[in-house]
Amino acid sequence: MNGSKGARRRLFVAVPLPAELVPFVVDAQALLPTDRGVRLMRADQLHFTLAFIGEADEDATEAVRSVVEAVPPGKGGEAFIDGLLLLPTPRKVRVVALGVADEFGVFARLFGLVRGGLEAAGLMEREKRPFRAHATVARIRCPGPVQPTSDCGRARFAVESVCLYESELKGEGAKYSVLARTPLTRANEEDTA
Repeated sequence: MNGSKGARRRLFVAVPLPAELVPFVVDAQALLPTDRGVRLMRADQLHFTLAFIGEADEDATEAVRSVVEAVPPGKGGEAFIDGLLLLPTPRKVRVVALGVADEFGVFARLFGLVRGGLEAAGLMEREKRPFRAHATVARIRCPGPVQPTSDCGRARFAVESVCLYESELKGEGAKYSVLARTPLTRANEEDTA
């Protein structure tokens, strides 16, 4: 991303959290302790990251947009929220996230398409860590053990689009704007849904 053309943007590619899952997320957030500097993510901040690009100039932004727009229709499907993740470890939690059970391989396919496109375009290096789909629901200011009052359970959801987001850091937290959205359903699938 080392270009000098135009304004720089902080970018990432993600699957938006479906609106019908917001009540589930609110219930999951209510399971977290209120001490230790737990900062809950707002509904407009919820997503499943496929790739964090970071700072990008105008040319790189357009190249990322092309990768997102090249994801073919029919790559959506269903996945499941499958409990809370305490990251990076239960003893030193910095992030609480909803884990994803990718039983139909939807996230694995999207990750491969997006990351492969970004790598081929020279926008990212190959990721060494295994991909683990999740949606951050809280950040912890004072890392340490965090004990939710119970597990949040499981919820099915549809993966219907992939988006290029710009992240602007503000005093009240990050503000995300969608720069490009690619629907993952075919036209005839939408008609029967």
